[in-house]
Amino acid sequence: MCDDKVKIISRCSCKSARTSRFLIPALLQLLSEKSSHGYELTEKYTEFGFTEACSDPGAVYRTLKLLDSDGFIKSKWKTTETGPAKKIYSITDKGLKLLSGWVKEIKERKKTLEYFLKRYDKL
Repeated sequence: MCDDKVKIISRCSCKSARTSRFLIPALLQLLSEKSSHGYELTEKYTEFGFTEACSDPGAVYRTLKLLDSDGFIKSKWKTTETGPAKKIYSITDKGLKLLSGWVKEIKERKKTLEYFLKRYDKL
């Protein structure tokens, strides 16, 4: 699990290290809720409050391509009679396991930050 995270983060070409690291679990979370296309995922990502990464919308698409090539998500083209074809992404079982690992790590980090803030409040 951890090896998968290190591998995918090191290959991510997003600008901001902190937000790019959160981009992966955020996209996995969004896709665990609903299969979607890139533009919708870019819009929904801002709901997490990490808008810096969306100043480069290509970061979302590069990360989706990376997650797809590593088997964490899968994609298929959806064509309709009207409008252009859209690539629809959905999470795989491997992606759900990776998301679970991220959630565990985020909870641990949250606990550490809460401890830090409690110590600060005592000053």
